[in-house]
Amino acid sequence: MKFRHNTDIGQNFLRDLSVADWMVSRANLTPDDFVLEIGPGSGVLTKAIMASGCGGLDAIEIDTRLKTDLEPLASDPRLALHWEDAVRFDYTALDVVPTRIMANLPYHITTPVIWRLLEAYSGSRMTYMMLMTQAEAAKRLASGAGSRDSNPLSITIAASGGAVVVRKVPRSAFYPAPRVDSAIVEIKLRRQSETSAGTANDKMWRRLLSGSFATRRKTLVNNWAGSFHITRGESLEILSSHSLGEMSRPEELSVGEWLAISGDSALKQAILGGEIENETC
Repeated sequence: MKFRHNTDIGQNFLRDLSVADWMVSRANLTPDDFVLEIGPGSGVLTKAIMASGCGGLDAIEIDTRLKTDLEPLASDPRLALHWEDAVRFDYTALDVVPTRIMANLPYHITTPVIWRLLEAYSGSRMTYMMLMTQAEAAKRLASGAGSRDSNPLSITIAASGGAVVVRKVPRSAFYPAPRVDSAIVEIKLRRQSETSAGTANDKMWRRLLSGSFATRRKTLVNNWAGSFHITRGESLEILSSHSLGEMSRPEELSVGEWLAISGDSALKQAILGGEIENETC
């Protein structure tokens, strides 16, 4: 029976072997690397990863109809298949923490999956991701801070390391061909040991960014008023103490400015409230 791609869940499988080989070469995989692949599909990138001689590969795939394609590859003991939803998967349950993550991510799960990965592996030996996704999504991931396209996830990535779009991928590289072009974004993360500031696991950081971007193009003062227990006067005082003005907008701040205000005690009290007292008891 002919396989029917479910494009509702982003089943546009990579078919261009040269793209898979390029990704593996760019990732510079070695026998010391343990790779996590999300969405192997028909296994084109999976085969290229295994051929690299990496130490091991965990692959997460939601569609069990693909067992015909993928299970024969698991005759290699380095490959472990997980038939689960990547958005809900418990990444901390893997036997080995990956050093590299590679994926062909459907657009609609790109953001939630990356947040989950950062939550699971921030500060660990996982310091590299190579993700293929919709070109516009890749651009936003690499937008960092201080640009029109900046967002909570891109700022968190910038605070933890950085991201860059390394290659565009045409629609013809996939089957069935998607309606938009794709791109490969490379994310490099620092290993952090003493502080969680600026990471996906920092409660204050996550709430600050979420509330600050509650309504895009609004000022921080207006977003904070709607998101936190804080008056306009208190907001202005906090901003002034960090050399920021009344009309400051979230897309204008640098990573350094975000890190500085995330450590502000008055703002922390407004955002976390009684949670701070509970943590210190």
